[in-house]
Amino acid sequence: MSHRDEYSQWPFLTEEEFELACAFLDSRYTKAKLGPVRKGFKLRSRRTATTGATSIEILRLLNVSSDDGDLSELLDQLWDRRADGASASDMEVDMPNEDQDNEVLLSNTDTPPQYSMYAHQPYVVYEIHLHPTYRVPTLWFTLHDLPMAEPTFDLNSVFRYLVPDEHKAQLRAAGVTGGISAAPHPITDLPSFFIHPCQTKEAMEPFDCEAKDYLMVWLGLVGGCVGLWVPRELAET
Repeated sequence: MSHRDEYSQWPFLTEEEFELACAFLDSRYTKAKLGPVRKGFKLRSRRTATTGATSIEILRLLNVSSDDGDLSELLDQLWDRRADGASASDMEVDMPNEDQDNEVLLSNTDTPPQYSMYAHQPYVVYEIHLHPTYRVPTLWFTLHDLPMAEPTFDLNSVFRYLVPDEHKAQLRAAGVTGGISAAPHPITDLPSFFIHPCQTKEAMEPFDCEAKDYLMVWLGLVGGCVGLWVPRELAET
């Protein structure tokens, strides 16, 4: 049985279809029996007040604490702080050989550095937004609270902290288009990284998944290249 009749134009999504896909993923996370996994992997659906647009936010610590209690408390406080709209840290800019993104790479040098009370715990925030032109999900991500002297908005930091060795050569060869790109964040307008969605259509076309599984399939194709793996328990829900 084909499930493609669930979509207006497979594999593209309308805003309503993307919102439904986000609701399915959020519900899957809520109901999954993740156990200890939930302490290090936070996911929720969010809606932007100004535009009404829906997105998915995922938070993951880069250095896992040996103390489960400390880890759980840390993730919860980081999660709550993001929900309150507080900025985790200023982003420094350092992306050599990316001249076409110069406007994106400018930072506010008049603002003094801010240091998080959790600066010793680097973490990454992934966000899934519907691309307004390509009409497919797009994975955005930002690094936060890296060790002193390591810029967060830096392509080398991304490759060092997020990109597995088996993906590094392919992503570096892809360049800006088709690989890791930089642009103002779709909501905050702050400099951010994202996986360019130009190849998403071809990647998704061979699949015939229900709407409730769309983002799970998509994450399996896109997330791993920047260190975002869906927990097995979530996939089994």
